[in-house]
Amino acid sequence: MSATFSDYSAVKCFLRDDESLPCAIPPQGNSNHEIKILVKEYIQTKDIDVTDSISQEIYKKLRGSNNLVFTNDRGYAESYGVHLSDMCEINGVPNEFRVHHGSISKIERESVERDLQKGECPVTVFCTSTLELGIDVGKVKSIAQVGTAYSVSGLRQRLGRSGRRNEPSILRVFSIENKDNGLLYNLRSSLVQNIAVIELMRQHKYEKPSINNYHFSTLIQQILAVIAQFGGFYPKEGWLMLCRNGAFKNVTPELFLEVLKSLGNKSVISQLDTKQIVVGKLGEKILKSPDFYVAFVSPIEFTVINSANSRHIGMIQYKPQKNMVIILSGKRWIVEDVDENTMKVYVSTMKTGGLAFFSGDGAELDYIIAKKMYEIYQVDTIYPYLDDYTEAKNHLNQSRLFFQQNSLSKTFFLQYGNTSYFFTWAGIKANRAIALLLQYCLKKECSYNGLYVLNITQEDINLLERTKMPSAIEIVSILPRQCKIFQKYDYLLSDKLLDIEYSNTYIDFNLAKEIIFRVYNDKLGER
Repeated sequence: MSATFSDYSAVKCFLRDDESLPCAIPPQGNSNHEIKILVKEYIQTKDIDVTDSISQEIYKKLRGSNNLVFTNDRGYAESYGVHLSDMCEINGVPNEFRVHHGSISKIERESVERDLQKGECPVTVFCTSTLELGIDVGKVKSIAQVGTAYSVSGLRQRLGRSGRRNEPSILRVFSIENKDNGLLYNLRSSLVQNIAVIELMRQHKYEKPSINNYHFSTLIQQILAVIAQFGGFYPKEGWLMLCRNGAFKNVTPELFLEVLKSLGNKSVISQLDTKQIVVGKLGEKILKSPDFYVAFVSPIEFTVINSANSRHIGMIQYKPQKNMVIILSGKRWIVEDVDENTMKVYVSTMKTGGLAFFSGDGAELDYIIAKKMYEIYQVDTIYPYLDDYTEAKNHLNQSRLFFQQNSLSKTFFLQYGNTSYFFTWAGIKANRAIALLLQYCLKKECSYNGLYVLNITQEDINLLERTKMPSAIEIVSILPRQCKIFQKYDYLLSDKLLDIEYSNTYIDFNLAKEIIFRVYNDKLGER
């Protein structure tokens, strides 16, 4: 884990904030390890799917050795897995391509891991973050990333999977631009984002670790676990054990009491005349739940069973129709029967058709990456790892020309077509906060991503700066309660606690205010 920390002092403070126990930072040393990087760019339209082109490249370059190919979601991993499987069958060669992600059964995942570890036959695995770290995959020749890399530390962890035993680490990035994306296509945002992540990784600059979050959902789980272990506790004892001397050091006595009050109002806990906290009626049900000790949300899933051998293949998060063809574990299956009572789907193998459906949130762009992208547009550096054949270097220059022609280094605002763009280059958390400020103060709803906020004008910024600025907790209070429930036990929190958690974890209010102040002063000629 230490390979992806930029600020070791912050981690040291988190682990030993009161210095009651020693905490040493071992010397990092200098690494002369060789890294080889290649970035290829692919242009996708509504009529042209790049899956085949990328699959051809993977087949040509990776077959015959052990490799990990990371995708941004499970659906893509499945799609590429079955695509490469088809190619092997067409060419009459053994299928070396496998799939690994959280919705595949443990038996199937461990089978893939064993094949990688043994190294007896070449295996290339399409995977998600499940193989990013923590699992021994043996000797891996190279790493590939399909699509856009969203995390510097994540890409570094992935790259660390290859190049062991005195061999170079090899990274291939298959960058995909969608021609129908208008402004983002002209900026070649996916290509520039991939370059930004690679350059930050080369400079050993990573996202800051989140050490100030409250983690109320996990705190609720631990409160119930303490009651299950000891029968109950007094409020002060509980705070000392879990917060001051435990993992939830950011939780003050006042916040801890607020959590207890929230749980009491929902009958999760109750308090005796002696002031001792014990389990309540709902708390008893939660403690008896078979997944109580799992800290994350367990979605409603159907178990997929191979009818031929009763083998558990994996899980899907939707109810399929009979005779529907699905893709799971890199294979096609036709649905023979669905048992809603047992939540089981019985399937048999199929040769053609099928789609892979998986739910999941997209990754959020961090401020450090957005800021680096802004820098890349303003320099003329041509990065040696950009592929000539796919014209990645040419397209980078075109995106820089578009950036310059629209004066994006001198202005925050761009009118493109019928849409106004407010370019902040501040990342998703700050832009989310700006959008919420507009909604709270000016009753104006705006969409956003990590680079810009839509539908904002200079006059809006001037009005915001002249308005009495609300607090972070006030602006998130306008969001519907359901929009702020992400973790397993968030539904047990009061509105006040949900707002505190959301404002502390999912927005960057200080950066948002700083940007608004800067833009306002720029209008006054103080840039």
